[in-house]
Amino acid sequence: MKFDFFTLGGRFFWEDTCNFQEWRIQRSTINDKKYRLLDSHNIRRDSGTFEQCKETLLKYMETYELDKPYDNTVVLIHGFARTRASVKILADSLKSIKANIIAFNYSSTSDGLNAHAHLLSRFLQNINTKGNLYFINIGAACLLTRKLLNNSNNYRNYRIARVLDINPLNSGSDLAELMIKSKILRYFFGPMLMDITTRKAVSYAKLPQEIDHAIIFCPSTIQKLVKKALKRFESFPFITPPSERSYAQKIKDIDHTTLFPLENRELIDNVNRFIVRGDFSEDLSATEIEDI
Repeated sequence: MKFDFFTLGGRFFWEDTCNFQEWRIQRSTINDKKYRLLDSHNIRRDSGTFEQCKETLLKYMETYELDKPYDNTVVLIHGFARTRASVKILADSLKSIKANIIAFNYSSTSDGLNAHAHLLSRFLQNINTKGNLYFINIGAACLLTRKLLNNSNNYRNYRIARVLDINPLNSGSDLAELMIKSKILRYFFGPMLMDITTRKAVSYAKLPQEIDHAIIFCPSTIQKLVKKALKRFESFPFITPPSERSYAQKIKDIDHTTLFPLENRELIDNVNRFIVRGDFSEDLSATEIEDI
């Protein structure tokens, strides 16, 4: 075990492969054989192979007597070209729930959706949750969850109880369709840019009906402006995709007028309600909030 130095948390060049009480083992996106262990304050505690970092984590778990995790786990997945820092406020708002609240970090611009799905699968195996999983997907993360289950021989092994999509791109992104025409943008945003286009998104199977699935629409000012601008291009859409509202039975529309919808109080309240009880009804009691 060793004490190294403070880091920035590895937002763009490191991916999470394990999380225990905010201690994270990360893999470098530049060298996939290089791993490091960060504590809950983003201080690097060890580096080397995954096995070395895991062994060090086990020692720290005993030394610091880290609390045992809850059975159930809520996984927040950030959108395309974003990082786990973008969901911090939303993740903190869920801390009153008796569950492990984990913001999963993946480098969306460094690889394709299939590679990210394999990373997420490995991550879920390493956290070794005993109970149910609850996913909160932001933007294009809904496609990552669908790809994860498409790749699985038996999606029931993940024990996913509920999935909540916030401003999803289940039918793909018209903006991505425009951006892939530029070689520079394809290089800058990586292979996942193609994966979130409409032509690719509609090829991924929808979530199984037995998974409790809901959507919250709370678009930011920029999203509204981009949507209006894209209507100027007669070539959109290249195909007629399914409506975003066709992907879930439970829909919540929230009017939002600023740049950061994930900080919207109404959105935060509705996220908590759905994760706890599976609907958006407003009579959520303090007792219910504590346990899912």
